[in-house]
Amino acid sequence: MSDRDLRGIDPELARRTASLALAARRAVEGALGGEHRSPYLGASVVFAEHREYRPGDDLRALDWRAYARLDRHFVKRFEQETNLRALLLADRSASMSYRGARALCSKAELAETLLAALALVALRQGDAVGVLPFAREPGSYLPPRARADHMEGVLAALTGDLRGADASDLGRALAEVGDRFHRRGLVALASDLLDVDDAEGAAIGAALARLRARGHDVVVFHVIDPDEIDLELGVPARFEALEGDLCIEVDPALVRARYTEHVGAFLAGWRDRAAEVGARYTLARTDVPAERALGEVLDRRRR
Repeated sequence: MSDRDLRGIDPELARRTASLALAARRAVEGALGGEHRSPYLGASVVFAEHREYRPGDDLRALDWRAYARLDRHFVKRFEQETNLRALLLADRSASMSYRGARALCSKAELAETLLAALALVALRQGDAVGVLPFAREPGSYLPPRARADHMEGVLAALTGDLRGADASDLGRALAEVGDRFHRRGLVALASDLLDVDDAEGAAIGAALARLRARGHDVVVFHVIDPDEIDLELGVPARFEALEGDLCIEVDPALVRARYTEHVGAFLAGWRDRAAEVGARYTLARTDVPAERALGEVLDRRRR
């Protein structure tokens, strides 16, 4: 993004969006480097009509529900949509600001890079991209557009300030997606998925299932710092919550085994929840280059 493109906006926002644009390009080049396949994210398929089965038709297209009702064989016909609509959900809660000593960037910066890279790929191939940042409440919605100059608005929406000490309410954000995003497309979420209890997790799983039932392709980037995975701190430490007022002193050596077991179950739970509804789940660690997680999503063979 050139200086001319960024005239008239806040200098700090200009710096951050320019930096994000560079990081997104590097992530895309790293994920696709040496590959000869298309980076196309995947067109959605829209049901068109039924017609009676004819000899030679693909048996995979048979509608067995129609056969059960009518005792006749019908095949489904579909139309391929050549243009995709993508909606990017960026967790802007305070916990996303964390960056441990081993991390390459903060969780928020990794989330921004991954979503911006997806936007770059989509816009390059003529697809429409929108953004919905969220914390306790959904932020300003940027509707999907396919113009080449729309990338500036996407970057600005992704680099907004973290929302104070707010926790995130992913369920509320997904509800807004359901209200706004009707045409089939791609929904990509980047979040640390923290502060979600079992009941909320079940509700979020149901919301993801509804998006899948509507035909949306759903991608979940689970953004985590290595400190949050293994608690590799050598001395007793004071832990202060980024969201809320909780503060405790802990000797990591005394709780590490139990902690890592709990975190392992937490990560496995989200991976399984995504798999159950047909969403693509990727663990995105802040100590690993962004192109690793991005490459997993862009790899068509994972579909």
